[in-house]
Amino acid sequence: MDNAPKYKRVLLKISGESLAGPSKFGIDEQTVHAICEEIRQIVDMGVQVGIVCGGGNFWRGRSAQQMDRTRADHAGMLATVINGIALTDALLSMGVETRLQTAIEMRQIAEPYIRGRAESHLKKGYVVIFAGGTGNPYFSTDTAAALRAAEINADAILLAKTVSGVYSADPAIDKTAKFLPELTYLDVLNRRLGVMDTTATSLCMDNRIPIVVFVLESATRTTLSGLLWASASAQPYQNNAGRICEMKEMYTPYESKMQKALSFQADEFKAIRAGRANPGVLDKLTVEYYGSPTPINQMASVSVTEARTLSITPYDKSAMKGIEKAILASDIGINPQNDGNAIRLMFPPLTEERRLAIAKQIRKSGEETKVAIRNIRRDAVEKFKEQKKKSEITEDDLKAAEKDMQDMTDKFIKKVDEAVAAKEKEILEV
Repeated sequence: MDNAPKYKRVLLKISGESLAGPSKFGIDEQTVHAICEEIRQIVDMGVQVGIVCGGGNFWRGRSAQQMDRTRADHAGMLATVINGIALTDALLSMGVETRLQTAIEMRQIAEPYIRGRAESHLKKGYVVIFAGGTGNPYFSTDTAAALRAAEINADAILLAKTVSGVYSADPAIDKTAKFLPELTYLDVLNRRLGVMDTTATSLCMDNRIPIVVFVLESATRTTLSGLLWASASAQPYQNNAGRICEMKEMYTPYESKMQKALSFQADEFKAIRAGRANPGVLDKLTVEYYGSPTPINQMASVSVTEARTLSITPYDKSAMKGIEKAILASDIGINPQNDGNAIRLMFPPLTEERRLAIAKQIRKSGEETKVAIRNIRRDAVEKFKEQKKKSEITEDDLKAAEKDMQDMTDKFIKKVDEAVAAKEKEILEV
């Protein structure tokens, strides 16, 4: 389904500071409810949602200079549980079934983290909040997000930050920092970009989990639902949201365009008459039925009764005249025969001259489709060269992309040739 969100299961990573609102400390109920409303919307879209929340609005273990690091990290884990309770309460108040699980057992407050139970909750459409980090000191909540995303087989991590997208440096400090719309995991690691810590980034790279970075605060924040629709349609993300992924995932929009070119050709071939009955000639015909344009194959049973006879039997006989009118107005070029119960289309045999002319038309259509596919490859390579020029990808990335795009082009060109050969054979058969 084209308008379905790309990701069916996501792990949303929220910083503790995001919950603090204007005060920058503690929990701001209005802010929490605004964020939870965003979550409710994507749950209503059918997306399964897991959440890992930081604790920086209360405590940062690594910032405690005089405290034992392990104890400081334990305090930070408790801060994430406080935030998890606040998120759970807000979501439940909105009617969103939510379960809080903690990496350190505290049964009076939450369920202990059990992967199988978390999976079961997600499949039921419940939101699952994972608190307590990984349950171990020295590991950040970013790493906890990467770990839980891998364990629940999340399609992506949605990483909510206080800065929109990924930049070459901290834009709050360096005014020359450049926005980077798409990066590979190795780019993040090699350039030491402070998007996620290296442990979390490496874990995502090893498990091929895309990371979508966006801002989820202020009046101009990127909405979660908008983020997922953008992902599905291969459109640029709102408000400079960016993505970290394998290089090959950047090919997806171009592969989709090539597939659309191939599908367009297939639709054209369906409409070509081959001198025998073909239900495909009706695929694009619609009839005004109770005020709505309705495809004929949804209004009637369409079958090939003889080699050159197509029978159309409407489920509602009152639609008979509308179907007949649509066929006459189309470019099928056959007069329908209406006996009151069914409409029949009698396909006349093609002359040899006509068959050769149609075969030539098919080859021409195939060449046009191949040109379209090669143009898509050219656009992709130009885009990757531009990214290389901006230092968004490496020289090795560019070389790999050029080879992979050529391989993808060759694959689709082969499919075009196969479709042309099959249709040409069908036409030339007497």
